[in-house]
Amino acid sequence: MENLAKSFKDLLDEIAKEQKFVNYNLDVKEISSGGANYTSKLFAVSVTEGSRTLRLFCKVAVIGEQMRAQLAKIYETEHFFYTKLGKTYRTIEDQCGIPTKLRLNVSKYYGSINKLKEEVMVLEDLVAAGYKAYDRFKSIDWPYAHAATRELAKLHACSWAYAKQDPEEFEDVMKNVMFDVDMNNENMQIFMTSMTNKAIEAVHDENKNKLKKYFESFDVESYADTFKRSRRLVLGHGDFRPSNLMHKNLDDGSVVIKVVDLQTLQGGSPVTDLIYFIFTGSDEKFRARYYDKLLDHYYSELSAAMKRLHLNPEKTFSQEDFEHEMKEKLPFGLVLAVFTLPIVTIDSENAPQVDESLDITKFNVEKTSDLYAERLNGVVNDYVKWGILKD
Repeated sequence: MENLAKSFKDLLDEIAKEQKFVNYNLDVKEISSGGANYTSKLFAVSVTEGSRTLRLFCKVAVIGEQMRAQLAKIYETEHFFYTKLGKTYRTIEDQCGIPTKLRLNVSKYYGSINKLKEEVMVLEDLVAAGYKAYDRFKSIDWPYAHAATRELAKLHACSWAYAKQDPEEFEDVMKNVMFDVDMNNENMQIFMTSMTNKAIEAVHDENKNKLKKYFESFDVESYADTFKRSRRLVLGHGDFRPSNLMHKNLDDGSVVIKVVDLQTLQGGSPVTDLIYFIFTGSDEKFRARYYDKLLDHYYSELSAAMKRLHLNPEKTFSQEDFEHEMKEKLPFGLVLAVFTLPIVTIDSENAPQVDESLDITKFNVEKTSDLYAERLNGVVNDYVKWGILKD
């Protein structure tokens, strides 16, 4: 940890000098994610010289050996995005003449360390710039969902533009980030069994047998394959939920979103990101009113983003492709809800502690919240309504 601290300080000094600071003061404060981040310690840093201040946000790696083995590429992947992929996307947007307000909106990158067990990422401090994290205990509303799925569409369209520009390099990147979590790992099996049992216990009596029956025939390999199969593979976010986005509310009622936490980039179907966002961020009431509207909005934004990048939506990823994949992969949302909602809705004081001892077994939440039961039952009700959960 001493070497890490020195490396972190050296990186901050290097960034300060790059930004033309000479006789400056560094103020480094650890901040809490409120139970929304489980891979890093977070810090707010101020670099001050006279009346000039640079505000930075820093992520310092801290996960246990078991979890590091299971998620071996997460720090490397985020480093790759900010040092290579994001720059490639920006170049493509430049070449296509994309206006600033229609470009993919991500944090400004200042520097990083990618040495094993000493990983650090330094970005702009979005909180200081007026952005905030969405309250994970509240369902998304329409303005937020509208803005978030617009950014998701841009992210996906940039991926396909990259594939068109350099297909061989794109293919190499895809091979490196394809979903490769070992679902049959002993700790993963313990985690899935625990989460499934908690879900069956939490659902209303009229649906217990339906959910139990569903998981008795659950094929873990088929579930994993949903991440890898698509009519048009995309470099997706992999963990696209409100906790991994920052937003700013504008005076006209609209919302500006910045996409953050790009350490889980994965190759697969674009609809898995969309389904992930819906079922980690919304409640039953939101879906009853906006589910179909949100799907239409996402594809409309995706089509527009593809056209701006000189792609033909019909040849790249058509409306028919989108509808086919939504139908095929919708069951993924039910499994996702069972495995993720206990963590998404956990009270901060009961959240797993972020330190070197953290591994997947620590996510077997002992005490779930009332909100978890409410959200889960809403998801189950929807899957019964859609005919996916049956007696």
